[in-house]
Amino acid sequence: MEKLYMVHGFMGTGETHFNQQIEYFNEKYEVVALDLPGHGTNGTQYENDYFQQTLEWLRDYIEEHGAGFILGLSLGASLAIHTAIRFPSLVKGVVLTGYIPFVPDYLQPLMEKQYDQFLHIENHAPDTADHFENLHGEKWKQTLRSVLYMMTFEYPAISDQQLLQVENILLLNGDQERHEVEATTYLKQLNDEISVGVIPGAGHTANMDSPQVFNRNVEGWLQLHV
Repeated sequence: MEKLYMVHGFMGTGETHFNQQIEYFNEKYEVVALDLPGHGTNGTQYENDYFQQTLEWLRDYIEEHGAGFILGLSLGASLAIHTAIRFPSLVKGVVLTGYIPFVPDYLQPLMEKQYDQFLHIENHAPDTADHFENLHGEKWKQTLRSVLYMMTFEYPAISDQQLLQVENILLLNGDQERHEVEATTYLKQLNDEISVGVIPGAGHTANMDSPQVFNRNVEGWLQLHV
C-alpha cells in the first residue's frame, strides 16, 4: 500500500482536521494522520523557528517510515510543499488545500487583524480557547503564539522556481476566499502540469466543508499518480 501522510493546519490535529479523509482513504492507502509538534499528542519540543524545526521533524518522520504522498491543509500544505522541494526523494506527490504560495499585499492587513484577535482569544472566544486546551494541553498558548506569528509575519512563501521543481501537485481550494481561488489560477498558469481545482461553496478548509467532493477529486488524482 502507498503511504498517504496527512498534515493538519493551525491548532488542529490529524484526527480533527482529516477525520473525513482518514475513513475514506483507509482501505486503499496506508493513512498516517500526524499531529505536528505543539499540537495534539505530539510532545516534541521546539524553540524559535517553528516552521524550520517542524519541517525537519516531518523529514525525519518520513525518512523513518517511508516515502509517500502528503495531503496538507493550510500550515500542513506549506509543510508538504516545502518537504517536496527540499527532500524530493521522500515525497511522491502533494495534495494542497487551504493553500497559497505567498501572501498577496491586499491580504496582509486582514491577517494582522486576525493575529490580534487570536492573541486575545481567551477574552472574546473562551469556548474556542477551552477547546484548544482540551485538544493540545497546556502547550496550546505557546503553539498558538509561535505558529500565528510565523504564518502572519514570516509566511513560508515559495518562489516560482521552487514550484517548478516539484512533480505531482494537486491544489484543491474552496471558492469562498478570493486569494485561494487566485492561487489555483496562479499555479496553473505557472505550470500546466500542476493539477488544480476549486470546490463550490467550500472555504479555507475545503476538505472539511465539502468532504465528498474533495475526497473524490483527491482519489481520482491519486489513481493517476500511484
